[in-house]
Amino acid sequence: MKKFIKILLCIMGSLIALIVVFGFCISYTVNYKKTICDTSVSPDDKYELTLQAVGEPEWPFGSASGRLVLMEGKEKISQTDFELRNDGGSITSNCWKVTWYEDYVEVILSGEEQFDERITLYFDGSVDMQQITEGDDDYVTADEACGQFVVTK
Repeated sequence: MKKFIKILLCIMGSLIALIVVFGFCISYTVNYKKTICDTSVSPDDKYELTLQAVGEPEWPFGSASGRLVLMEGKEKISQTDFELRNDGGSITSNCWKVTWYEDYVEVILSGEEQFDERITLYFDGSVDMQQITEGDDDYVTADEACGQFVVTK
Protein backbone atom coordinates (compact mmCIF):
# COMPACT_ATOMS: atom_id res chain seq x y z
CA MET A 1 0.00 0.00 0.00
CA LYS A 2 2.84 2.42 0.84
CA LYS A 3 4.42 1.75 -2.54
CA PHE A 4 1.14 2.61 -4.30
CA ILE A 5 0.86 5.93 -2.40
CA LYS A 6 4.48 6.84 -3.25
CA ILE A 7 3.88 6.15 -6.96
CA LEU A 8 0.62 8.12 -6.89
CA LEU A 9 2.33 11.10 -5.18
CA CYS A 10 5.20 11.02 -7.72
CA ILE A 11 2.75 11.05 -10.62
CA MET A 12 0.73 13.89 -9.08
CA GLY A 13 3.90 15.87 -8.31
CA SER A 14 5.12 15.41 -11.89
CA LEU A 15 1.79 16.59 -13.29
CA ILE A 16 1.77 19.66 -11.05
CA ALA A 17 5.36 20.49 -12.06
CA LEU A 18 4.44 20.12 -15.74
CA ILE A 19 1.42 22.41 -15.33
CA VAL A 20 3.54 25.05 -13.54
CA VAL A 21 6.21 24.98 -16.28
CA PHE A 22 3.52 25.24 -18.97
CA GLY A 23 1.97 28.20 -17.11
CA PHE A 24 5.32 30.00 -16.92
CA CYS A 25 5.87 29.46 -20.66
CA ILE A 26 2.49 30.95 -21.50
CA SER A 27 3.03 33.87 -19.12
CA TYR A 28 6.42 34.64 -20.69
CA THR A 29 4.99 34.58 -24.21
CA VAL A 30 1.99 36.75 -23.36
CA ASN A 31 3.76 39.33 -21.16
CA TYR A 32 7.51 39.47 -21.81
CA LYS A 33 8.62 37.91 -25.12
CA LYS A 34 10.27 40.47 -27.40
CA THR A 35 9.60 40.07 -31.12
CA ILE A 36 11.39 42.19 -33.74
CA CYS A 37 8.69 43.56 -36.06
CA ASP A 38 10.79 45.80 -38.31
CA THR A 39 14.15 47.55 -38.55
CA SER A 40 15.17 50.85 -40.15
CA VAL A 41 18.75 51.86 -40.89
CA SER A 42 19.94 55.46 -41.25
CA PRO A 43 21.04 56.59 -44.72
CA ASP A 44 24.69 56.64 -43.61
CA ASP A 45 24.37 53.09 -42.13
CA LYS A 46 25.59 54.42 -38.76
CA TYR A 47 22.34 54.05 -36.77
CA GLU A 48 19.70 51.35 -36.58
CA LEU A 49 16.18 51.65 -35.17
CA THR A 50 14.30 48.49 -34.21
CA LEU A 51 10.55 48.18 -33.67
CA GLN A 52 9.78 45.43 -31.14
CA ALA A 53 6.54 43.95 -29.86
CA VAL A 54 6.67 43.06 -26.17
CA GLY A 55 4.33 40.20 -25.30
CA GLU A 56 0.94 39.87 -26.97
CA PRO A 57 -1.89 42.43 -27.20
CA GLU A 58 -4.29 42.42 -24.26
CA TRP A 59 -7.19 40.11 -24.99
CA PRO A 60 -9.65 40.61 -26.67
CA PHE A 61 -9.31 44.16 -28.04
CA GLY A 62 -6.69 45.77 -25.82
CA SER A 63 -3.51 47.65 -26.50
CA ALA A 64 -0.19 46.14 -27.55
CA SER A 65 3.06 46.95 -25.77
CA GLY A 66 6.02 47.90 -27.92
CA ARG A 67 9.53 49.22 -27.77
CA LEU A 68 11.79 51.32 -30.00
CA VAL A 69 15.51 50.62 -29.67
CA LEU A 70 18.05 53.02 -31.23
CA MET A 71 21.52 51.58 -31.75
CA GLU A 72 24.79 53.04 -32.97
CA GLY A 73 26.75 50.03 -34.14
CA LYS A 74 26.58 47.55 -31.23
CA GLU A 75 25.92 50.27 -28.61
CA LYS A 76 22.37 51.02 -27.44
CA ILE A 77 21.70 54.78 -27.48
CA SER A 78 18.13 54.74 -26.21
CA GLN A 79 15.13 52.53 -25.61
CA THR A 80 11.54 53.80 -25.53
CA ASP A 81 8.45 51.84 -24.51
CA PHE A 82 4.99 52.64 -25.88
CA GLU A 83 1.43 51.32 -25.99
CA LEU A 84 -0.30 50.96 -29.36
CA ARG A 85 -4.11 50.91 -29.33
CA ASN A 86 -4.88 49.04 -32.54
CA ASP A 87 -8.19 47.24 -31.87
CA GLY A 88 -6.44 44.21 -30.37
CA GLY A 89 -4.04 43.88 -33.30
CA SER A 90 -0.36 43.11 -33.01
CA ILE A 91 2.42 45.58 -33.71
CA THR A 92 3.55 45.25 -37.34
CA SER A 93 5.75 47.09 -39.80
CA ASN A 94 2.62 48.90 -41.09
CA CYS A 95 2.08 50.83 -37.85
CA TRP A 96 5.18 53.05 -38.07
CA LYS A 97 6.78 55.57 -40.41
CA VAL A 98 10.45 56.42 -39.89
CA THR A 99 12.19 59.61 -41.04
CA TRP A 100 15.93 60.07 -40.50
CA TYR A 101 17.44 63.52 -39.87
CA GLU A 102 20.97 64.72 -39.18
CA ASP A 103 20.66 64.76 -35.36
CA TYR A 104 17.65 62.53 -34.69
CA VAL A 105 15.17 60.00 -36.03
CA GLU A 106 11.43 60.62 -36.02
CA VAL A 107 8.85 57.84 -35.75
CA ILE A 108 5.12 58.23 -36.35
CA LEU A 109 3.13 55.41 -34.71
CA SER A 110 -0.41 54.81 -35.95
CA GLY A 111 -3.15 52.73 -34.40
CA GLU A 112 -6.85 52.44 -35.22
CA GLU A 113 -8.01 53.54 -31.76
CA GLN A 114 -5.61 56.40 -31.04
CA PHE A 115 -4.26 59.62 -32.42
CA ASP A 116 -0.95 59.18 -34.18
CA GLU A 117 2.04 59.57 -31.91
CA ARG A 118 5.35 61.22 -32.80
CA ILE A 119 8.42 59.85 -31.05
CA THR A 120 11.68 61.70 -31.64
CA LEU A 121 14.83 59.82 -30.66
CA TYR A 122 17.91 62.04 -30.59
CA PHE A 123 21.34 60.56 -31.18
CA ASP A 124 22.48 61.91 -27.78
CA GLY A 125 20.03 59.51 -26.07
CA SER A 126 17.17 61.89 -25.27
CA VAL A 127 13.61 61.14 -26.35
CA ASP A 128 10.56 63.32 -27.02
CA MET A 129 7.01 61.90 -27.34
CA GLN A 130 3.84 63.72 -28.35
CA GLN A 131 0.41 62.98 -29.75
CA ILE A 132 -0.47 64.39 -33.14
CA THR A 133 -4.05 65.65 -33.25
CA GLU A 134 -6.08 66.50 -36.34
CA GLY A 135 -5.56 70.22 -35.67
CA ASP A 136 -1.77 69.97 -36.12
CA ASP A 137 -0.23 71.25 -39.35
CA ASP A 138 1.54 67.96 -40.04
CA TYR A 139 -1.21 65.51 -39.09
CA VAL A 140 -0.40 62.04 -40.39
CA THR A 141 -2.97 59.30 -40.98
CA ALA A 142 -2.47 55.63 -41.75
CA ASP A 143 -4.41 54.25 -44.71
CA GLU A 144 -5.80 51.03 -43.17
CA ALA A 145 -6.28 49.23 -46.47
CA CYS A 146 -2.65 49.04 -47.54
CA GLY A 147 -0.60 50.50 -44.67
CA GLN A 148 0.47 53.58 -46.67
CA PHE A 149 1.01 56.88 -44.88
CA VAL A 150 -0.56 60.06 -46.15
CA VAL A 151 0.47 63.54 -44.97
CA THR A 152 -2.39 66.04 -44.92
CA LYS A 153 -1.75 69.77 -44.72
